[in-house]
Amino acid sequence: MKIVYITNSRIPTTKAHGFQIMKMCEAFASAGWQIELLIPRRINPIKDSPFSYYGVKESFSIKKIPIIDLILFSSVLGPVANFIESISFAIFSVWRLRDANFDIIYSRDQFTLWLFSFSNYKFVYEMHKLPNRPSLYKRIWRKAFKIVAITEVLKNSLIKAGVESSKILVAHDGVDLDVFEAVNKSAEELKMELSLPRDQFLVGYVGKFKTLGQEKGLKTMIESLPLLDKEIKMVFVGGDEAEVKEYKSLAQRFNVFSRCIFIGYQPYNRMAEYMKAMDALVLPSPDSSLAYYSSPLKLFEYLASGRPIVASDLPALREVLNDKNSLFFKPDNAPDLARAIKMLKSSQMLGYHLSQQALADIKQYTWKKRAENILNFIL
Repeated sequence: MKIVYITNSRIPTTKAHGFQIMKMCEAFASAGWQIELLIPRRINPIKDSPFSYYGVKESFSIKKIPIIDLILFSSVLGPVANFIESISFAIFSVWRLRDANFDIIYSRDQFTLWLFSFSNYKFVYEMHKLPNRPSLYKRIWRKAFKIVAITEVLKNSLIKAGVESSKILVAHDGVDLDVFEAVNKSAEELKMELSLPRDQFLVGYVGKFKTLGQEKGLKTMIESLPLLDKEIKMVFVGGDEAEVKEYKSLAQRFNVFSRCIFIGYQPYNRMAEYMKAMDALVLPSPDSSLAYYSSPLKLFEYLASGRPIVASDLPALREVLNDKNSLFFKPDNAPDLARAIKMLKSSQMLGYHLSQQALADIKQYTWKKRAENILNFIL
């Protein structure tokens, strides 16, 4: 049996979706399926192979589709550059598969699947968000063989839009537990190796600082710092140069720059080390439409790290987190975030129980189990 996974994504990429796609292809292949990943032939500053960059086994093939790549000129052409790139990728993907032998197309790209909806190909659509104009995509939902939704909230929205419930599987994202289990040093040892202060309570955020230009809650974390004890510091890991500069400026405005540590993008293995070095991890998702539907990868990585978690109280996060494995605070509410952090700092026992429950809960959210659930659903 063969799956063709189509994604109009530059791979490798520092963005989380690239890692998710590669891990899912690896997991599908480990379940016994033949996997071919189709990606666009784009200019890429990352020269490593996708397999070595993500630490993924070469258990599937990757084919590059020729496109009209005008992304570098998007500052001049605006959205036209993305549109031309997307339509060229979709057209050439259809052409590439015209005589190919496969069983199912799997994709999370709305534009590409819209074009495939006019063919007789059987395709599965993995949805990560609800489009701003759902009416444009109802054809995809209707023609899709199956739909994989990233959250229950997203599934319920599809049902309200007229999609049959039996056609939709909720499959939250996952994590590679081996990466975290390989980091078997204590938080104190990791702090020393990573040149982090050992005598202070470190509250961490590890991941992209923004998604599609949208704020991910770091502002709320910085705003909460003046309300916390002086021995509490915040560590922000994973931003690009411009984002680090922006949040450093924000920390200066709140007069807490000396209590913030900003670190740029790190390889995946090193991100796991930073997570496990923290005394607490914060998932500060703002109260926005994106947060209501999203299932961020760092949510599962935080659970796998075995560190106490403080998270925004949002429906999509509540599907995985609960009062036994996390503390919650009101989204975008700095005083309430400060309250939750104070609770963790004042009670080591509370942090211990939360982290132990997190380690127990994460075992059901591996990439392997996610792939098995999806394959059982679509077969």
